[in-house]
Amino acid sequence: MVTPTPARELDELDRRIVAALQVNGRASWRRIAEVLGEPFRTVTRRGIALLESGTVRVAGLVTLGPTHLVEVQCEPARLAGIAEALAADPDANFLYALTGPTRLIMEVQARPGRLSTLVLEELPALDGVVQVDASPVMEYFRTVAEWHPGPISQAQVEALQEVAPPQTRPSASIVLDDVDAKLVSLLISDGRVPTSELCDAVGLSAPAVRRRLSTLFEIGALSVRAIVEPDDIGLPIEAVVWIRTSPTEVAEVGKLVAAEPGVRYAVMAMGEFQLMANVTLASLNDLRGFVTSSAWASRALALRSSLVVHAYKRGGVRMAAR
Repeated sequence: MVTPTPARELDELDRRIVAALQVNGRASWRRIAEVLGEPFRTVTRRGIALLESGTVRVAGLVTLGPTHLVEVQCEPARLAGIAEALAADPDANFLYALTGPTRLIMEVQARPGRLSTLVLEELPALDGVVQVDASPVMEYFRTVAEWHPGPISQAQVEALQEVAPPQTRPSASIVLDDVDAKLVSLLISDGRVPTSELCDAVGLSAPAVRRRLSTLFEIGALSVRAIVEPDDIGLPIEAVVWIRTSPTEVAEVGKLVAAEPGVRYAVMAMGEFQLMANVTLASLNDLRGFVTSSAWASRALALRSSLVVHAYKRGGVRMAAR
C-alpha cells in the first residue's frame, strides 16, 4: 500500500504527537496527552487527523533474522521502474534513491537462500540494472525505531516507552508460531489495531496477547512506530554516509556515529566501508558539520556519501511520490 501525500504543514503540537508515536506507536491518545501535558480531546483530534491524512502511518516491522544492505546501480532512465519493483518486495525494509552515481540502496530480510536468489537472479534480470553490491549487517548501533528527533524530552520518551529497546537484533532466523504470525501480520497492516481486535483474531485473552507482544518487542523481532517523511517534521536534508575506519575502532566509532541526534539508522556492515549511517538534518550546513566536526569525524579514514532524493519505502511501508 502506498501512503498518500500530506495534506497540511505540521505545527509544533503535530510534531510532538508524531514524536510520541515514534517512541510508542501503540500508545493511547490519553497516554500521549498526559505525557505531553495537552488536552486529551485536542491530542485525539490532531492524532486521528495525522493518521487519516496519511502524513503519518503507524505500522509494525518484523525482523526475523539477519539483514543485508543491497546497493543497486541503475541506468538513470530505468531507476524508477526498478525501484517500484523492489518496493513491492515484502522482504525490503527500506528503499532509497541516491545521488552520484544513480543508484538505490535497500535493507532486505535475509531469509535462508533469499540473498543469493536476489543478487544472482532477480536483480540482474531487471532491465537497467548495472551493478549489484550486497553487504551483510553485522551490528546495529541505531535503528529507526530508536530515532527520536523531538520535539519531546528524554523524560517524555521514557514515560511513553512500555518496553525497553532491545539490546540486540536476531542473529539467526526466527520461526513464529501461528498465533505470533497472525499478530505480526495484523500489526504490519495497522500498528494501532486495538488489543481487543487482536484478542478476537487469535482467540486469546488481553494479558496473553500483551505478553506475546512484549516478548516480540524485547527480542527485537517486532517494532511498532510512526513512519513519517523527515521533511514533514523539519528535517529536509537526508543522506546516506558510508564510513571507513580502523578495524579495531569500528565498534567505538559506530557508537559515536549513532549518538549524533541526526542519525536515524547506523550499522556495521561487511565491506570496504564498515559503517553506514542514514542521517536527516535541517540544512546542508548541518550535514557539513556532521561529516567534518562530529566526535567521530577525526577517526574516519574515508567517507562516501550521497543525498537521498526519494524514499520508495520506509519501515516496510511504501511511500507516495512527493
